[in-house]
Amino acid sequence: MVTGFHGIGMTGYIAISYLLNSTKAERIGYIQTESLPPFVSVNGDKLLTPFEIYRWNKFIFVRSEFPPHRSEESAFSRRIAQWAIEGKFKEAVLVGGLDETFRSGSEELRMVPTKAYLERNQSIKDLLLEEGLYVTGPLAIMLATFEVHDFPAVAVLPYASRTRPDPRAAAAAIRKISDTYQLKIDVSDLVQDAETIEKELEERTIRTRQSYDGMYV
Repeated sequence: MVTGFHGIGMTGYIAISYLLNSTKAERIGYIQTESLPPFVSVNGDKLLTPFEIYRWNKFIFVRSEFPPHRSEESAFSRRIAQWAIEGKFKEAVLVGGLDETFRSGSEELRMVPTKAYLERNQSIKDLLLEEGLYVTGPLAIMLATFEVHDFPAVAVLPYASRTRPDPRAAAAAIRKISDTYQLKIDVSDLVQDAETIEKELEERTIRTRQSYDGMYV
């Protein structure tokens, strides 16, 4: 299972969206919540709902078009993790962003594994997140749930900008996932069109915020 959320640099969201488009993954399900974000959109001839599940080969992608409502963020994240555990998935990969101001070397990302994941992937030890830094939000809740249940999972955290959408960070995460699972996913478009993508996502965020304000003023 592979998933990611908006967070720092919108890294997880951008990475999952790009993976879905690149692989032409098939939508196989939806996630409904009590506080479902009141937005839908259209992609080609498809209506896109806030939370969806896709499949491509041996991969299941959980896509969040919008962040889960703050009041149910914990329950939402925990339930997705439990679903992966109960469904006997082999492992889970969670994509997020790490504040680039914490970068201290030449590495483009850090990783946070559960004990079960690290036992089978000792090669990532040099990429572990430095002590004293924290994972927050949905990824933290999912990692904690996976750890408690001795399930192999890892957060892939490329260094990203806190102030803008960061497609280059998303590209770094996709490259790492591709290397790990021997995939051939070209991220050149994501890097070359980074400025255009940043602008589009920033404008979309502003429109969404204005819509929320209009509903609740």
